[in-house]
Amino acid sequence: MDICIAVAFSSALLLRVASPLTLSWQHSVEHFEIDEEWQADAAGLTLREVRIHGLGAGVDLPDDAQSFDGGWRFTPKLAAQGRVVLANSRFGAGYRACWAGQCAALADLVGGVDRPLVMTSCEGDPAAP
Repeated sequence: MDICIAVAFSSALLLRVASPLTLSWQHSVEHFEIDEEWQADAAGLTLREVRIHGLGAGVDLPDDAQSFDGGWRFTPKLAAQGRVVLANSRFGAGYRACWAGQCAALADLVGGVDRPLVMTSCEGDPAAP
């Protein structure tokens, strides 16, 4: 199942990508990278893994976090989400999206910033009219 990204409070589909999708961004205070891997299925979006490349304000590691190359990885205990809202603000460094071996700045893919985005599991066949 694919992942769809649309403008919040709108039905304007901006991007449809193969699942899983990794979203990366920089912590706004400590400036280390955070990666989240999202998987789409009939239940919604599941956060399969989080990787953080540092520690700082607002970051609490679960007891089962594992260290790797100077960072930490863990699987959050979070139910599948029907939708995930992304701030997409010019006041942050912005998201980087990676899927199927390619990566790009999310703002470039959706035509800019300062419009909240909603990420959901896509329904239907992407080739259907």
